[in-house]
Amino acid sequence: MGRRKAGNGARAWLILSHVEAYERAWQTHAGPVVREEGPFRIRVQTVADLKASAFDLMAWENPLRPAGRGTPFWVGPATVEATIEPGAPPLVPLVSAGGGSVEGLRLLDGRLVLRIECGSAAIQLLLWGTAPFPKDGGIEIRHRFGLRMPHSVRRMLEFWDVAGLPAPRNGRGRGARIAHC
Repeated sequence: MGRRKAGNGARAWLILSHVEAYERAWQTHAGPVVREEGPFRIRVQTVADLKASAFDLMAWENPLRPAGRGTPFWVGPATVEATIEPGAPPLVPLVSAGGGSVEGLRLLDGRLVLRIECGSAAIQLLLWGTAPFPKDGGIEIRHRFGLRMPHSVRRMLEFWDVAGLPAPRNGRGRGARIAHC
């Protein structure tokens, strides 16, 4: 499975950031960005950010920001669910080793959405629980078998692709562990 090219979120953001209606809405509704401490950039969602959902975003993004700083947090993409797992290898060094980056968005309900990007590929993870992300935190990818299995498996493989590393065999090896619920 190859990396997703700039056709998905990156292309959509490129187009949306040039839509005059989005820029006006951003200027009207977006407030100051609030950050949370963590081993990577974590933005805190605000009540004002909820209006960004009209543009399929979880939070307002500055349409005038310099190019190449990644994509926004999107509403609705198939999101892989994960938990913080102290026994798993630390996420940030894992992704950095593959040339990628991690950013987070703390939702109003306390859950944390991670966006992992490498080149033009990106994936979002939804972390169960509301704890702060630890400096050396690793993740365990959650998978519920059922009717959506093929799509969920594809999203887990995309995680490895975005991390810039090959997927481990049999759920073993370096990186995030895969748990079956």
